Amino acid sequence: MENLERLREWLDTTPYEGIIISRRDNFKWLTQGIENAVVANTEIGVCLLVIKKDGTIDLIADSSDCPRMEQEKNVLHAKCILVPWYETIDTILKKYCKGKAYASDTGLLHTVCVQDELIPLRMLLNEVELRRYRKLGQECAAIVETAVKEAEPGQTEKEVAERIKMDCIRYGISPDCVLVGSDERILNYRHPMPEDKRISHSLMAVLGGEKYGLNVSLTRMVYFGDIPQYIRKRMQKTQFIFACMQNMMQDQMKYQDYWEQLKRIYKEAGYPDEWKLHHQGGPTGYGCREFILTPFTPGYLKEGQAYAWNPTIQGTKCEETTCLFNRKVEILTRTKEWPCTLIHTPYGNLDVAGILRK
Repeated sequence: MENLERLREWLDTTPYEGIIISRRDNFKWLTQGIENAVVANTEIGVCLLVIKKDGTIDLIADSSDCPRMEQEKNVLHAKCILVPWYETIDTILKKYCKGKAYASDTGLLHTVCVQDELIPLRMLLNEVELRRYRKLGQECAAIVETAVKEAEPGQTEKEVAERIKMDCIRYGISPDCVLVGSDERILNYRHPMPEDKRISHSLMAVLGGEKYGLNVSLTRMVYFGDIPQYIRKRMQKTQFIFACMQNMMQDQMKYQDYWEQLKRIYKEAGYPDEWKLHHQGGPTGYGCREFILTPFTPGYLKEGQAYAWNPTIQGTKCEETTCLFNRKVEILTRTKEWPCTLIHTPYGNLDVAGILRK
């Protein structure tokens, strides 16, 4: 598998004799979507991989899960090692690590944690991942857009959120982040967790969905009746900032240069301090955000990676999942069912999702 080979190439450049993978996101990355968890709300799975420099791979799990993982989920053709459920996997790992230099993605048993080095490796999408991303982006967008379009004044925010979650589950998507806010809560809070409040004149819905380990993020807004002029103005500015953020991306552009341009765009839009009130997003993939862009982020933007930028001005927000590919930006969460505005920027033009008026 391509991702496994990428990890092995990295391992060959290190002093480590092997690496222990136990995080769910990394397990899905290496296996192209295989789940190593039983409980959904844990970062660490029930089995782990030990990938060695000599080319061998061991899969270690206790007696509750080892037979199933070996017979149904062993896509890497690893040697499976069963640990009795009443013993600890740490006992086996101590034998691996004794007198040897092993790294891991968690730092377990005092191994060197190299998670920060794994993130750049898993950010580059292969053809299978890109194909899955395109389909997942359309599914997530359809779920949110349908829920928002069919929402009505008088419903509660929680009812809309539950609709989104249920539709995600129907598609096999994990609804890891569902925000639904209405009316003054959209103005007051950048992260409006859904409450029992009844919707009156406006609604914002946000979804962070995961499938195959890949993460999609998007936001949609609707007004029931006229959109206030000040909201129209702010949304136009937010759309402009979003279009700039997409079109100014270039392969090998420094994140710090990108950040400085973003600050300037906020200032020129007339909202120089809005970026301080909510993060602006970052690259995505096997994490909802692989990292959040800050003024101090090192490294470079790269083609073949997914991004989820989310500029916001009080009461408005633009958010999509996109991919920088062949020197162009592909919006993975764009559908033909949602109103868009063609935004002109110094970096090029872009259709940007707007506010739906019902």
